[in-house]
Amino acid sequence: MSLQEEKRARVAAIYLFGTQQALKEDFWARLNMETLKEAFRQKARLYHPDLQAQATPETLKKKREWFIKVKESYDVLKDFVYVEVYAEAEVASPPKNRVKKFIAVGGAKGGIGKSMFTTNLGVFLAAQGNRTVMVDLDLGGANLHLYLGETYLKYNINDFINKTAPSLTDVMTATKYGPWLIGGNSSQLGSSNISFAAKMRLIKSVRNLEADCVIIDLGSDTSFNILDFFLAADIKIVLTTCDPASYLEAYNLIKVGLYRRLNRLFGEESPLPSQKNPALQRIIYEATMPDNGDRVKNIQELFKMVQKHHGDYVPYLKKALETYQPSLVINQVSAEDQVKPIVKRIQEVARKMLGIQVNYLGTLPFQEEIKQSTRDLVPVVARHSQGRLAQQLAHIVRVI
Repeated sequence: MSLQEEKRARVAAIYLFGTQQALKEDFWARLNMETLKEAFRQKARLYHPDLQAQATPETLKKKREWFIKVKESYDVLKDFVYVEVYAEAEVASPPKNRVKKFIAVGGAKGGIGKSMFTTNLGVFLAAQGNRTVMVDLDLGGANLHLYLGETYLKYNINDFINKTAPSLTDVMTATKYGPWLIGGNSSQLGSSNISFAAKMRLIKSVRNLEADCVIIDLGSDTSFNILDFFLAADIKIVLTTCDPASYLEAYNLIKVGLYRRLNRLFGEESPLPSQKNPALQRIIYEATMPDNGDRVKNIQELFKMVQKHHGDYVPYLKKALETYQPSLVINQVSAEDQVKPIVKRIQEVARKMLGIQVNYLGTLPFQEEIKQSTRDLVPVVARHSQGRLAQQLAHIVRVI
């Protein structure tokens, strides 16, 4: 780790373990999640405000401040332990051929055909000779396996998250239609509520799959987990229909995705954690996710605030906007003349309010055969390799 990262981790260690322990030469070699959790539990018992019923107001204030520092220190060391362990595992067995295209499909609204699109895109890419892996990251409502004709999965992604399976490859299923599948199982209680460390481990493992294309199917919401999966992808596809409720939710996903990226600009998963600026982070948070709902009117207002107080950090924000380019696909289209106004409106509002470019990839037709294929659990492009849907997917693939 860099000198700045080492200093930050060392300070966190002092808060949790004390100076004598934290400065020992073998401290880092002995640090693991169990010792870290135990140290946090001990400090929490000393400083947690809820356990200080008999303390004076002044003492309670000091205890609360210390507890905040202890919690922040725990978060720093938790991510440090995870990153170090993962880095060692990567060195021990480097991937032969990492993902060339990492595609996320989101929509923030149910019933828009997201899993259908993801399935057919995966089958189409596999038919073109690409080693394609599909991952069901709708952790609370996994059903991608059904669209691929798989009614039962011996292993699923929860086995990896729970560490009963050592790698994602161990829970991968070969499907009859071409792509490999890492399916989900939303029947497990709490399956959608994974920890930050588990989420980062999952994202890194998906990135290191040996594949030409990896496509992840996301849940229909804007939780932090969904947003982080969405942001991790190279190609971020937002699916919508011509229904107003659908394309308003599509724009909302685009917006909150950007806000999440800005708020995680200096997070542990970012390439910029050593440039962390708490004061700047507070400005970004208060402008994009305030408790009172009073957000900035547009991204230019945020830039002005940052320019005034932290001008050196403006390039980081600009880079975040430039590299955040979600792509739009309109599904279930029955009349092409409906599409242009929707695309134009989303692109204009995103450019004006968010300062970003939204790419338009194309449309998917409304066809009775799509509904039939959903009932039969057979992908449309597997039945009609030269059909209208296959032609539209071919256009989308050329663009991305």
